[in-house]
Amino acid sequence: MNECSDKINNIVILGGGLAGLSASYHCGAPVYEAADHYGGIAASDRVDGFLFDRGIHVLQTQNHKLVDLLTELGVDFAIRERHAHIFAHNRYTAFPFQINSTGLPLAKRFHCVWHYLQRDKNPPPTNYHEWMYKTIGKGFADTFLIPYSIKFWGVHPREMTYEWTGNKVPKSSTRQVLRGAVFSRNTKVGSNAIFRYPNGQHGYGALAKVLSDQVRDRLYLDYRASQIDVAEQKIIFENGKEVSYRVLLNTIPLPELARITRGMPAEITGAISKLRTNSILVVNLGINRPNLTDKHWIHFPEHDISFFRISFPHNFSPDMAPPGTSSVSAEVSYSLDNPPDREAITERVIADLKRTRVLKADDKIIARSTYDIRYGYCIYDEHRRASLPLIKDWLKSVNIVPGGRYGLWTYFWSDEAIMSGKKAANQAQKHLAKLQT
Repeated sequence: MNECSDKINNIVILGGGLAGLSASYHCGAPVYEAADHYGGIAASDRVDGFLFDRGIHVLQTQNHKLVDLLTELGVDFAIRERHAHIFAHNRYTAFPFQINSTGLPLAKRFHCVWHYLQRDKNPPPTNYHEWMYKTIGKGFADTFLIPYSIKFWGVHPREMTYEWTGNKVPKSSTRQVLRGAVFSRNTKVGSNAIFRYPNGQHGYGALAKVLSDQVRDRLYLDYRASQIDVAEQKIIFENGKEVSYRVLLNTIPLPELARITRGMPAEITGAISKLRTNSILVVNLGINRPNLTDKHWIHFPEHDISFFRISFPHNFSPDMAPPGTSSVSAEVSYSLDNPPDREAITERVIADLKRTRVLKADDKIIARSTYDIRYGYCIYDEHRRASLPLIKDWLKSVNIVPGGRYGLWTYFWSDEAIMSGKKAANQAQKHLAKLQT
């Protein structure tokens, strides 16, 4: 681990996830990470011979320059064809739901397709709930996407705006919907129909590793900021160290930034307090049985099943599990006001895996762990829409440039987080140049 000096840095980066590492790579500034390891939620953890990502991660990008860069830096990507399903009505249906509905009971299938064909009669949407009705119809929305969204986000879609949907929610054509209601084709659409995943011993953490290798001489681990003085332009860390800056590039969650920042006006702390995310407890299991399934992941919209999604790391890369075994990673959404008991939720996850026929009654679990993602996916709502312009304007006024999912409070995939780090680095350099003139 590096030791920081007392010199004034032109640019300092707070947070060593993908965005922070990328920013350091692109502008040469030091990066300070609170944990003892880099990568944030894009890191991977070794557990009793198994390798688990912190929730499901795949590279689903059309940015070939980024792929080329990561490859040049040392990531060996395998290209995978998505094998994803949905479990509902006690049966498995291929994902996306609306174009693979042959697994539904006939009456439910007819109901979904009929409402899909009537969707244009719905009024222009004003929230995410109405956007679903307008885009995939009331039937598919009520049957899958609304219950899944409530379970995933922890709020009703009526509370959410929909400008984020873009490439995040798979779109479909009428032909695909009609064909998928008659023939079981396992039709694949969406940005992750074909995805990349790293080979080797680092899991998805390979992306963070190659970036960290490039910035090793300026990466400071175990540096948790306890106070930021925007007037003095100084960061104080829990380990007693201090660092001064001219421009601070922030990638840590905005609520954490507000908690430790001296001199932040009440209007800004109030705006930040209205921002919301879901939280996710990841339950990882190593199973003493090979070839558990050939699926990559499964969505679970029904409320009586504890997890909203499970994935099978051993199908992303053979290096994720020892020979002759399989692995399961279950994601359970929760509210910060009511965090789950880890042991209790692990036992419930195991019971639900057996109930949904993922595990057999006699399967032996030979590894288990949990990982808590306190800040998960940033929720888009009217509070966010009103608050972010105020927050960004104030940050700029005190020489703070935001970047990454949590610094910008947005829905980024990992490729977008890396590019956000690059963009924030460029903005920080331009801001510094203005200060120096």
